Amino acid sequence: MEGFRNTWRGRASRFGGALLLAFAGVLASAEGKAADDAAYERELAEQIQKLDPEAAKLFAEANAARERNDLAGAAELYEKVRARVPTFSAATRRLCTVKLHQGARDEAVALCRKALVTEDAAENKAALAQALLLRPKGAPPNTSEQREAFELASSAAARKPDDKFAQLLLCESALQYGRFDQLRTCSRALQRVAPDFAPTYLYASMVSASEGHLDQALETLERAKTLGIDEPTYTSLKAQYEEAMPLHERYGMTMLYGVLGWLAGLAVLLGIGGLLSKLTLRAATAVPKAADENATGTDKWLRRVYGVVLWACCAYYYVSLPIVMAIVLIAGGGIIYGFLALGQIPIKLVAIVAIFTLVSLWAMLKSIFLRRKDGDPGDKLDLAEHPKLRAVLEEVAGRIGTRPVDNVYMTPSTEVGVFERGGLLRQLTGRTERCLVLGAGVIDGFPIGAFKAVLAHEYGHFHNEDTAGGGFALAVRRSVLTMALSLARGGAAAWYNPAWLFVSGFYKVFLRISQGASRLQEVLADRWAAFAYGAEAFAQGLTHVIERSIRFDMHAQAALSEVIQEKRALANLYRYRVRGEPPKEAEIEKALDEAIHAEPSPYDSHPSPKDRFAWVNALPKRAIEAAPDDALEVWALFGDRAKLEKQMTRKIREAVAMDHGVVIPAGKPKAKAKKDAAEEETDEAEEQAPEAAV
Repeated sequence: MEGFRNTWRGRASRFGGALLLAFAGVLASAEGKAADDAAYERELAEQIQKLDPEAAKLFAEANAARERNDLAGAAELYEKVRARVPTFSAATRRLCTVKLHQGARDEAVALCRKALVTEDAAENKAALAQALLLRPKGAPPNTSEQREAFELASSAAARKPDDKFAQLLLCESALQYGRFDQLRTCSRALQRVAPDFAPTYLYASMVSASEGHLDQALETLERAKTLGIDEPTYTSLKAQYEEAMPLHERYGMTMLYGVLGWLAGLAVLLGIGGLLSKLTLRAATAVPKAADENATGTDKWLRRVYGVVLWACCAYYYVSLPIVMAIVLIAGGGIIYGFLALGQIPIKLVAIVAIFTLVSLWAMLKSIFLRRKDGDPGDKLDLAEHPKLRAVLEEVAGRIGTRPVDNVYMTPSTEVGVFERGGLLRQLTGRTERCLVLGAGVIDGFPIGAFKAVLAHEYGHFHNEDTAGGGFALAVRRSVLTMALSLARGGAAAWYNPAWLFVSGFYKVFLRISQGASRLQEVLADRWAAFAYGAEAFAQGLTHVIERSIRFDMHAQAALSEVIQEKRALANLYRYRVRGEPPKEAEIEKALDEAIHAEPSPYDSHPSPKDRFAWVNALPKRAIEAAPDDALEVWALFGDRAKLEKQMTRKIREAVAMDHGVVIPAGKPKAKAKKDAAEEETDEAEEQAPEAAV
């Protein structure tokens, strides 16, 4: 700050000449304003009247000409007065000010010197000081003239402490001569004698700036602007003040308000998410009378609101990233700067802060610019090899009134879901790829009728356009997860890291909003399933999916553990019989009951199954004729069950090898003994039989 004071004082001294020129009109006429009050003018008139009555008339005419800005006429009349009464210094002094107005600066200086020689008066000293200070534009400063002007102005101000013109000249001369101590004194005097005078606050702002109080200087400058200083002077000074202010002083409050507004935006989004969740629950309990009333009225309005809020949440995320990056950079840089300012640099700690900061910045940049290419969610089935499955897909699509899926992808686990792939152009033209993801682990024991109801639920998402678009939200979800993963891997996932606080906090808000929208979508899709195939079929299908997920997870965990420990081969996980103690039915039933009755959190994407069952059972009942094959198992729709099961088992073996470095063979190892050979034959026979425990 001390360096700024010295620099500013040098700038201000040079700035003073321009400032005085800007107020030349005020100054040139001030001698006839501050000193020409009625009493003073009467005193001058009486003085000239005693000396020469004719000259008194000419002097009055000259003053009138100057008032109406007739400079040539005033100059001619003042010359006549001087010729008649050479000892009357007021005429010479006022002729000096007229010459200044006319731009004849050298002639004006000479006239003011003559006036001072004629009479050692405060007014004559002030006038000469003014003439010396008002140098032509672009002329270099003259130190001797600046010193002389300062001495003259100081003497005039001392003689006339209540004269605005004298104090103004003293301030200007002190500014140009670099006497900031005197500038402070005359500035206070101006505030006393001219509290509503624009230059009063202009000089006061310069005093504050010279003392390093830049915030006060800006405030005082604003007051000067309201009282009428010219725009160039205001703009120039303001720019200099702001340039000199430290960043935290210049933008501190703006940044604080910005951060508070940013946090308020996050709180508003969270509040809206909570409100929408309550409205979703209310909408779920409202029973439509028919299928054509599904996803209309309040439900349709609520879906649109969710869409707008979710879009706003995504936009908020991308707007927030530069803010968080700036906070991380300022925090990290501030800590390092603090150590440097203290003069003690703990190398290890500074290195940790620097690495911490760089890791956080890289994680955020990576989340924005690095994009992972989407792959297939599983093995794509050739529907030509499974015509019965294709027929079911088309039948269900027809009942829901939407286009069937284009491709089916099989995975080793138990999921059932749909999604759409394609850019904005394909979405607008209706040429997206509709995909069904079907887990091999869910198919065992799945009745075709219940499968159709679950499939109708998934097609309901297509009908309601839940899967269309959503690219923005998906991109945000991936970006958030990428950032969180990068921070965790870089060791920067700590509560004191602004980046981690943001990503963890935002993710909760994002989940609350996006999953709330998802819960509404699930409720409306359930209705399509119930209207198309009946609430009983849908409840049976959903229960089967939940139960198979529990059973298959238990079976897969036990089977893989046994195979790895005993170094067995695994050709078909789905028909593998565990030799150890299988999961108890009581445990499975307990887990199933807990899953169905579990209360969802605000961050769950689905309502609880028990609520979904209650809501679909409350719908108007419809007579639905069952198809002859509805009681058959879904595997009946596929061409080669064993081939698909072994194909999915191979994917599981590959995943185990990649994640754990354990290679599970597909074939039978050579027997080292007859006992082992006998066990292998038993194993092979058991793998060919249906697996009852799964």
